[in-house]
Amino acid sequence: MTHTLDRPAAPADRTSRLRSAWRAAWDEGHLDALDDLLSPSYVRRRGPAGTAQDREQLKDSIRAVRDAFPDLRTEIEDIVEDGDRLAVRWRSTGRHTGTFLGVPPTGRPVEVSGATFARFDGRAVAEEWVTFDSRQLLESLGIITTGHRAAVDPDLVRGVHRKFITGVTVVTTDDDGAPRGLAVNAFASISLDPPMVLVCVQRGSATHPALHRASHLGVSILAADQLDVAKVFATKGEDKFGRVSWTPGAFGAPLIDGACAQLEVEIGERLEAGSHTVFTGRVVTARHDDLAPLVYSGGGFFDISHTAPLPW
Repeated sequence: MTHTLDRPAAPADRTSRLRSAWRAAWDEGHLDALDDLLSPSYVRRRGPAGTAQDREQLKDSIRAVRDAFPDLRTEIEDIVEDGDRLAVRWRSTGRHTGTFLGVPPTGRPVEVSGATFARFDGRAVAEEWVTFDSRQLLESLGIITTGHRAAVDPDLVRGVHRKFITGVTVVTTDDDGAPRGLAVNAFASISLDPPMVLVCVQRGSATHPALHRASHLGVSILAADQLDVAKVFATKGEDKFGRVSWTPGAFGAPLIDGACAQLEVEIGERLEAGSHTVFTGRVVTARHDDLAPLVYSGGGFFDISHTAPLPW
């Protein structure tokens, strides 16, 4: 069976064309429908370290998904169009009746939600970036289990965390010309090759929506003499950036002047984890100075520049 799409006269019909092609390819298996939507040079990416897919490789991955979930249904919950770009929020459901990711058929119903960001070149999609909650998929398949209620008192766990010494970062982003940011100590390196980091941001933070919209974020690791800066970003306020000195980075993220180190990060994954979102990404700019960092432990801030290292 050959599935064809009507050719619209103007780009205004991009949304309906995308809906039609997705339904034909993902739900019905008519992969030729993608040829009218995706350009011959099409590239699809998932995460900063993910392998790029071309149009034929995308078709192969759809076949693999449909082999594992023959009753697959993908619902497009929202589409936002801005110039040559479309943002698509979607939800897929299906029953696991074929081997997938090395997991034998379980018969379990699976639901996964995510977002795809598409860039059009004329009538065709030239690039797509996709993100979804991989933890949700792995839990549905029974590979991981996260739903059990914690057996440890939260206050006891909080006390454990207060024994862990961290640095102090200000995580920032440009929100359509408006700088946004907050103090974060949940920052870590993931990889050096490729260079990747993560930050964890509470979903109730006023900066959280801006980070979810952003393509890049900035990380400024505060120096020991920047306690006043830490206090500004550790509290809620409308004009935080009017009270500190900062400079836009090469990719637009606001970076705090005087910090002992700075990074700009291309956001790849946004993973929901309890009360927080874990933002992972690829480092695209970096610098550091010979300044002692500000240190946080047990609810207090410390200057460790005068401490002596232990012999070892």
